[in-house]
Amino acid sequence: MKLLNQPIKMMAIFNSDGSIQPIKFRFDDIVVNIEKVLKIYEEKIVGNRRIVFVCQHKGKDIYELKYEIDSRVWYLFKK
Repeated sequence: MKLLNQPIKMMAIFNSDGSIQPIKFRFDDIVVNIEKVLKIYEEKIVGNRRIVFVCQHKGKDIYELKYEIDSRVWYLFKK
């Protein structure tokens, strides 16, 4: 996997129970649809709380997306 840590435009569903479901994101003018979320966990780095989503696209491409809770910014962390 390639480390990127770039901010991205994201479409996600924020459910009434507090859960987040990523749908698709745009990176380098390419739209990537998320087929399946493989893993969700929370991390805290230097006081910044992030929710990490490990997602699958086209059955083989794996992306690691991070949602920074305080700033409400999405990042494509690994590709």
